[in-house]
Amino acid sequence: MTAGKLALFGCTTLGLEVARRLADLEQPFIMVDLDAERVQRARDEGFRVETLDFTDDEALRHLGLGEDIEGIFCLLPEDSENVFLAISARAMDAALRIVAICRQPEAASKLLAAGADKVVDPYAISGARAHDLIARPEVVELLEETVFGQQDLNIAEVTIPHGSWVHGVRLSELRRRMTQNVLLFGVVDAEHGSDLIFSTRNIDHNLDVGDTLVIIGARGQINAVRDMIRAREAPR
Repeated sequence: MTAGKLALFGCTTLGLEVARRLADLEQPFIMVDLDAERVQRARDEGFRVETLDFTDDEALRHLGLGEDIEGIFCLLPEDSENVFLAISARAMDAALRIVAICRQPEAASKLLAAGADKVVDPYAISGARAHDLIARPEVVELLEETVFGQQDLNIAEVTIPHGSWVHGVRLSELRRRMTQNVLLFGVVDAEHGSDLIFSTRNIDHNLDVGDTLVIIGARGQINAVRDMIRAREAPR
């Protein structure tokens, strides 16, 4: 999502899975929940958890919404809770990135109307996966062997910070200097919204501060790319 701090609302099974992946990518985040059992389970895994009422605007401001929180995940157990949270969060910060899950298909439109940028239906994804296992087993097996079978394969976003040598550099030049074993999937241009410019389009994009590189690779290789992008001088 972003290079800034994120907040995960809901220490659910899905919330914990998202937290593990963010932790693997060294992405700063905090988890939020009121349920004592779920909170303890998250803390047992070593995650930082705030116990607060998401319906309390003052508590949300204290957490950092409208200030240093750049994105939130609405992963609460009930669709109505996620809708309420999205409305409150959007009212506090028009630029906040909001990703929500829906338990019922009809909740998706409500979440989008409430201010969510993206809505994920985990049941639809699981259903499609189950269908493919029966209808297209060869394709699924190929993907598992070549992509998903690599346990350390990750998708990450690397935002170009102020002072980076990459500012003003063409995408082709960045590719030439990248020695890490990663796939540069595309670029999100900060000046033109959130649309992804796929690298396969052969657009030699001029990179600027705030642009986000979407890369695929092993965790260590991704971290090496992050270090390279943060540097003030180009690698030799």
